[in-house]
Amino acid sequence: MTTARKVRETALCGLMLIGSVVVLRSSVRHPSQLNLLDRAILRVSAPLQAALAGTGRALRRGAQRYLLVVSAAKENQKLREDNARLRAELLAAQRQAGREKELERLLSLQSGTAAETLAAHVVGADVNAYFRVARLRLDRGAGELSPGMAVLAPEGVVGRVARVYGAYCDVLLAVDPKSSIDVVIPRTGGRGLLRGAGGRDRYRATLEFEAPAEAVREGDFVVTSGLGGIFPRDVPVGKVVTVGKHDIGLFQTADVEPVVDFARLDQVLVLVTAPPPEEPETQPARREPAHGVVPYR
Repeated sequence: MTTARKVRETALCGLMLIGSVVVLRSSVRHPSQLNLLDRAILRVSAPLQAALAGTGRALRRGAQRYLLVVSAAKENQKLREDNARLRAELLAAQRQAGREKELERLLSLQSGTAAETLAAHVVGADVNAYFRVARLRLDRGAGELSPGMAVLAPEGVVGRVARVYGAYCDVLLAVDPKSSIDVVIPRTGGRGLLRGAGGRDRYRATLEFEAPAEAVREGDFVVTSGLGGIFPRDVPVGKVVTVGKHDIGLFQTADVEPVVDFARLDQVLVLVTAPPPEEPETQPARREPAHGVVPYR
């Protein structure tokens, strides 16, 4: 290191030391004792100190805000997780309550049915091109059921067992074009034949009945007649929505909307034995239906 460089460094250190002493002296002296040099130094250093102090306060406030934002974000995330968990628990409780209510209705239907029955769960469904249920699959199969057995829900008729394979079976719905059920109109006692129609946009069936058309009206309920030995008497099937207009012909038709929502079925009841024959008309007492529909006389 050269002598000139040593001199420069020594001079610089001395000037910095002298400057620090002067600033310190000016800061600790009473304002009335300040000279022109002290006032000049304070005038120059005061804005710098104020700027540094303001920067420190801004940094401190920014850090506090950041911590508050982070804390609020964590709390918000926790609240969202708690909300999602509570909603899931509520939905689970509602589903469980719905299952229990459906089971109670199924047990009530079972107790009100004279034939021997077997409860089954819906485990699958075949859908058509319009995503409507065409057939149901139950968790009962060979050794328990056989084709042709009636399938009921608390609301009414579901259909018949179409085929049995292994531990499962398929159900032919009452609205399937291959289905036909002998029915009556409780309001008039008129009989008819209900055939599945397989509508595209909704479930529907066609009621064929003997003229005159006044025998059937819109809003009439349709129930099973009990004939044929498959379905018990007075089980709801559907409701008449439109009546066909024909000037000629012995038979007329009406559109029937089923009472069962096939897309929402979870549990059903299968009649494993044929329902008992109807009691003679001479007997004063007869079994009332367990489905809430006024029987025809």
